[in-house]
Amino acid sequence: MTQFVAIAKNSYLQAVRQPVYGIVVVVTLAGLALAPALTGWTLDDDNKMLRDIGLSTLLVQGLVLACFCASNVIDQEIEDRTALTVAAKPVSREVFIIGKYLGIFLALLTAHYLAGIALFMAMRHGVLETASDTSDVTVLLLGPAMMAFVAVAAGVLNYVRDYRYLPTLLALSVPALTFSLVVLLVIDRDFHLKSYEVEQALTVFPEGIPDESMFNGIVSWRPDPGNQMLPGHSGNLVRSGWQGPIREEERTYLLNLVDDFDWKRAVKFMVKESRDLHGFEVLKAGLLVIPALMLLASFAVAASTRLGTAATFLITVGIICIGLAADQVLRPMAEAGESGLISFAYRIIPNFQFYWMVDALNENRSIPLSYMWSASGYAGVYSLAVLLLAMGLYQTREIG
Repeated sequence: MTQFVAIAKNSYLQAVRQPVYGIVVVVTLAGLALAPALTGWTLDDDNKMLRDIGLSTLLVQGLVLACFCASNVIDQEIEDRTALTVAAKPVSREVFIIGKYLGIFLALLTAHYLAGIALFMAMRHGVLETASDTSDVTVLLLGPAMMAFVAVAAGVLNYVRDYRYLPTLLALSVPALTFSLVVLLVIDRDFHLKSYEVEQALTVFPEGIPDESMFNGIVSWRPDPGNQMLPGHSGNLVRSGWQGPIREEERTYLLNLVDDFDWKRAVKFMVKESRDLHGFEVLKAGLLVIPALMLLASFAVAASTRLGTAATFLITVGIICIGLAADQVLRPMAEAGESGLISFAYRIIPNFQFYWMVDALNENRSIPLSYMWSASGYAGVYSLAVLLLAMGLYQTREIG
């Protein structure tokens, strides 16, 4: 176990200290910071485009880093014969591969964490779609301004202590952006405590609804102070942001409860506002990218036991492209029974569409936690199978 932990730790440090790692992460953070300005030119929902581009950026960053990190910590060590140092010790090649994989995966998680915070900040700020929209000062102070401070601090440490700039910048960014994330989660753009709710005032509680239980938990009723228990009292309809967007079937149910103009207008407003929040669903979509990174890392490790950086990159890109297109290309033919080979290929190819939730978000669907567990289990089992292949490839690889 000590040897395994040492290999994983060394692989992690080796990955994050690569110049290409720091460059990719910094470029990703800068791109996400500029995304609200760059996505403000669509003819539809600019914030929807911001969300889609942000999730795509998370996946592309993981793809690029998986290839370069795996090639550096495995193929480069074999080519430079530094792997002989480990091979000369009582460390099995299986432990070597699993330790390398874990170190690479942790490096991908670190980059994903930083990019996820940047995406949260970009979506919190949003696209300024109209002239009346104003910038979110809290995001600007705790995002770009915080990173500028960290960049200066890393430069000072590089000059005074001779620390390497990019690794130091990333090491300081983790606690700095974590602090920014915590602050932004508890305050709103006006520096007030944030409420994760959507409210819509109603001057009169609808007569056709006997009590709040008719809402089935979709929304709740918050009467104005002093008006509780009064017939026809005023108050607010409330929808918790943690419940996610109001689904279409929930919208239909609420609209059909009573035939009242004010009620229907309030419901339509709450539907729109709850779908504009979509923060919790985007969080789940971002978390589902992690199992995809797990799969990408396993393929990159397997390819790196035999191939160089360019070949590893091409193979990994090809796998993710095929995996994303499997449902659209292979699934119809497999279900039609056109060919047993096509059906086998569809089942054996890793389906990355399981982790791509943009379509579900565009249709305002909620992502069940049970689905997330199932998709993560699929990625874990498939990654284990690919790592077994990597062990077999490495067992017969000449490293002397």
